[in-house]
Amino acid sequence: MPMPPGPFLLFGLNVLSAVVAFLTSYYAYRFNRMAENPLLSSITVGFMLLGVGLVAEAWTSLLLGRTLVELAVSRELAVVATFTYLSIQMGAYLAFAIGYAFLAFGRAGRMAGAAAVVAAAPPIVDLFGLYRYAVVSYFVVLVLLAFIVFQGALIHSRTSTKFSLLVLLAFVLLLAAHVVILVSVAALSGNLFLVGASVQFLGFLSLLLFLLRSGRVGAG
Repeated sequence: MPMPPGPFLLFGLNVLSAVVAFLTSYYAYRFNRMAENPLLSSITVGFMLLGVGLVAEAWTSLLLGRTLVELAVSRELAVVATFTYLSIQMGAYLAFAIGYAFLAFGRAGRMAGAAAVVAAAPPIVDLFGLYRYAVVSYFVVLVLLAFIVFQGALIHSRTSTKFSLLVLLAFVLLLAAHVVILVSVAALSGNLFLVGASVQFLGFLSLLLFLLRSGRVGAG
């Protein structure tokens, strides 16, 4: 049986992460109206998707009294808890990857990124394949984050701006979070999943703070 505090801790983390994701999307949108940066466009779309997905996961975990890892085992409300959230999450990180590809390679990179959306998305699965879908989707997100961090490092090496460095550091945190989350899903460890969710929250929060402190986006 899962420990009672687990779902409530995950609910709190997901709600806080969702709020930060929506704020990050909002400030990235404001910044993008002035700067017209493809990376900011992808952050706007991606964090809006992540916010929606996290709200769905938070309420599902609270109502069922289980974490996402345990939901994959019990298969209760599996469509809401796994397929919907994980699909939205993959879409968000695909948006980030496309933004970085466009920033690095121009229009051709955006076309290649759009093709990657079709190639990387796993097929629709039935209810009995949701655990495998969860593992595959987290692996896809991990690969996308590795691509994002790699491209971010290349872009920063060319531009050496404070903004590119801060965004890169935030995505490094998210990469570390998803390494932990993938291991937790593979090992069916609810406690490790909470650790990964906590690191993910720090990644979201750091990106929001970096946007606000960059000197280009104000709080007003």
